[in-house]
Amino acid sequence: MSGERPDCLNCGLCCRAPAGPPDPYPEDLERWTAEGVPEIAGRLRAGRGGDCPFLVSAPGFRCAIYPTRPLVCRHFAAGGSACLALRVWHGVRSPDS
Repeated sequence: MSGERPDCLNCGLCCRAPAGPPDPYPEDLERWTAEGVPEIAGRLRAGRGGDCPFLVSAPGFRCAIYPTRPLVCRHFAAGGSACLALRVWHGVRSPDS
């Protein structure tokens, strides 16, 4: 493996169905309340089964709430095992293929 990370801007699989919106952790709820944006949790829960409601897909794939994204998203490593498994499952080539 070359060590290159997949280009998230050209992928977005971790935010699209069936992965879809994450379930927020209690820490997320506390942080969003303190930041004055508690409605983030409701929008995530309402989006179950589809793409994350905060996924901006044109041009490229971006997170509309990136600075305050959920902890599970913060811990999802680009090029990590879960990322690569999603890419294989969807038939997306890795950077060194």
